[in-house]
Amino acid sequence: MSHVDLSRFLDFGEAYEYRKLDLPAPLLRDGRLSLDAKALAELSRIAFSQIAFKYPKGHLEGLAAMLDDEKSSARERFVIETLLRNAAVAAEGLFPSCQDTGTPLIYGWKGELVDCASEQSKVGRDTASLLAQGAGKAYAEHRLRASQLGPLTALAEGNTKDNLPALVDIRSVPGDCFRLLFAAKGGGSTSRTSLTLESPALLRPEALKAQLEARIKALGVAGCPPYRITAVLGGASVSQTLYALELAGYGLLDGLMDEATGDGTPVRSREWEAIMAEVAAETGLGAQWGGRQLALDTRFIRLSRHAATLPFALGISCSAHRKARAYVNKQGWYLENMEEDPARLLPSAASLLTGAVKIDFDEPKELWLENLRNLKAGTPLLLSGSVTLARDAAHARIAAGMRGGAGTPRYMIDHPVFYAGPTDPAPGRVTGSFGPTTASRMDPYMEELTKAGASLVSIAKGGRSAAAIRAIAAARGVYIACIGGAAALTARDHVLSSLVVDHADLGMEAIRLVRLRELPALLVIDSNGGNFYA
Repeated sequence: MSHVDLSRFLDFGEAYEYRKLDLPAPLLRDGRLSLDAKALAELSRIAFSQIAFKYPKGHLEGLAAMLDDEKSSARERFVIETLLRNAAVAAEGLFPSCQDTGTPLIYGWKGELVDCASEQSKVGRDTASLLAQGAGKAYAEHRLRASQLGPLTALAEGNTKDNLPALVDIRSVPGDCFRLLFAAKGGGSTSRTSLTLESPALLRPEALKAQLEARIKALGVAGCPPYRITAVLGGASVSQTLYALELAGYGLLDGLMDEATGDGTPVRSREWEAIMAEVAAETGLGAQWGGRQLALDTRFIRLSRHAATLPFALGISCSAHRKARAYVNKQGWYLENMEEDPARLLPSAASLLTGAVKIDFDEPKELWLENLRNLKAGTPLLLSGSVTLARDAAHARIAAGMRGGAGTPRYMIDHPVFYAGPTDPAPGRVTGSFGPTTASRMDPYMEELTKAGASLVSIAKGGRSAAAIRAIAAARGVYIACIGGAAALTARDHVLSSLVVDHADLGMEAIRLVRLRELPALLVIDSNGGNFYA
């Protein structure tokens, strides 16, 4: 093989159902396929509108299978059923499936015989810009969260306000077909990616398994499992390794064979995928609240490499597995079907969060704080009452103000602090999709805040650093985790009101006062420093 072209192995096959879109038909001109520029942007708009609310069929069916798995714990069944109920609520088209509506990612493989009308006439936008334009329109139309930050200087940044720029990667391939993958990936799952350059000594079963054990355990639960966990070993460059990681994570390299002839053809190892699945189960992290169901699926891809280098990458796709394949050929425009009726996958009898302690934050602070201080890590909770919403940008401003002598805002002292940034509400609704942010991002502020009597109770997802745990325990505070990936369900059933109280200019990161109603949660760090995830 003269060069490794991963596009040769892309899986857009018969295992996936597609629907034909009502878009202007491509034209054949002098043996070339000509695409209407507006249709290309519209394809992107439709795709991102679809994946914000609906999931791939196989993904939800995999979650549903975990409910019947005798190895699933009762708490895992509760979490997984919650994710399925969230999918059913999101499919109604009002609340996006996750509050982090993600970075728009567009991967394309454009046949050399395919033209865009605007390219032929040398006017209008190029292909990448048209696709990004469609993504931006979808985010605006459906009030999806603007999470992208653009640099102002080397260190200063500001929200771009339209969730653009998108990542658009279009590559030229032979033929007269244009294949595309549209995906939206949140920050929680993206931040779980790891890449290292290893010694070839890693190419021993015991060494590779040990490396996988360390990396999979380090994933934690902040990325909203059950995960699809993907590993790529090898690569002519680290950029190729990471590109393969993205494609494999979205199932585009599923058709690779288990073995090759040594000519550079990549392989997929089902054997190591099974090992990865067992390693994930043995972590005990499970589907967020302990158990064996950390991994919904696994992929292991092996690439060619230079004799002196061995790139190794591992990454995840979270429970909000938002992606759709599409293609356009001379027959028309086609987009992968999503699951239209997630409710069909729900069990007849609802799973229960047994033993949950009810906490009402609208009672006097000394009552609810003392109640929480008397509970042990691992206690399930139902949270009601008023909480302060504040995450990264708000914490940075508050900390800067405290250091400048401005004092600690009362809303950080009087209420628990919930790390969250919801989407904009639909008309007539009190909130948009609402879910927890990764707790560890606020860890650098914990000691300063708790010493000032603030953030004694914090609510988010995932684990905390050792320093943050020490600060929480020193103040006899607690940390509570909610279910990540259930933002549509939480918005509809558990949020009673939401009011911006400070820093409105921060948009989705503005500080809000929110009232909850019996939101399921788990006490992760107790007032003695006990750690459920340990």
